[in-house]
Amino acid sequence: MIINLRPHHILCRLGFMGYGYSPEYIQEMDRMVKMFESGRVKTIVLRPGFDNICRTCPHHEDECAPEHLGPRGLSAQEFDHRTQRALKVKLGHPYPLPEINQRIAAMTPEAFAAICLGCEWQHLGACAQGHLKFRQQFFPKK
Repeated sequence: MIINLRPHHILCRLGFMGYGYSPEYIQEMDRMVKMFESGRVKTIVLRPGFDNICRTCPHHEDECAPEHLGPRGLSAQEFDHRTQRALKVKLGHPYPLPEINQRIAAMTPEAFAAICLGCEWQHLGACAQGHLKFRQQFFPKK
């Protein structure tokens, strides 16, 4: 299966705890996380802008509503740009999921946190914990 996502959503899956902007958003995010965990997703295409998760967010108008900014005034587009730069990916290009996962796991905790700086969910710590757990799958301690 091929899945299209905006770049930062590939990272959000690591820390998803069942919180979100609406019940529909939570349900769609949960569905997406379960698809990744099931192994059905083989290829990922990171695309700018709106994806299926966004469609369930109450803060959209075919893109994130201007007033839907993080606590520091950062937009979803900024998180997408940071993710794209950190993963060194071309938007619209298909990547095998194992390759994307390897790139995410190879990021230092500091680099991962820098992408999320300003996200309204970062203070919960779930994303950082999810990233550390993800890294341990790829780089187990000896």
